[in-house]
Amino acid sequence: MENLVLLLAPLVVTYYTYTYGRWALQKGYRRGGVGVFVLAALVLALAVYAIFLRPGA
Repeated sequence: MENLVLLLAPLVVTYYTYTYGRWALQKGYRRGGVGVFVLAALVLALAVYAIFLRPGA
């Protein structure tokens, strides 16, 4: 249960970053939008790894 609570902050950051990337794409900032999507995916992947998959944790 506490793992899900720990995942809440990265999920909020990922959602906020995703919505900014979607806005950037809609405004025509293609490179920036794609870069922000990559950043959001990286934040979520690192959080899931650190919380659930890291050996010895």
